[in-house]
Amino acid sequence: MLRRWFVSPWVQLAICVLLATAAEVFLKLGAKQIAGLTSAWSWTGLTGLRSVWVWWGIIASVISLFNWLATIRKLPLTIAFPAGNVVHILVPLSCWIFLGEAISTLRWCGIALVLLGLGVIAKPAARLEERL
Repeated sequence: MLRRWFVSPWVQLAICVLLATAAEVFLKLGAKQIAGLTSAWSWTGLTGLRSVWVWWGIIASVISLFNWLATIRKLPLTIAFPAGNVVHILVPLSCWIFLGEAISTLRWCGIALVLLGLGVIAKPAARLEERL
């Protein structure tokens, strides 16, 4: 039963979104950590590989990719892709909570629009789930 629950495309999508959000936060932490480093290769971004946070971000991104592939194998892309955009809500919220970054009023309005869009696709997704 646990295995069946875990392979649900909705669970895979949730894992994908959470890992993508974590990856962005990790990459930001890594970028802040190496911000003062200067070398001949700084312009390439390769100095970021000196940060353990960047490596955690890379790992989270790769695992997120595999979860995405598992998701789109079972869900129509027309449902999975818009639902995956919840990452555009979670990343700013995570940066606000964990990194202390400010969210402007305009950005809050954008987050509200994304939520509205997710609500619009939720009903067709629920109907699709009934048919699966």
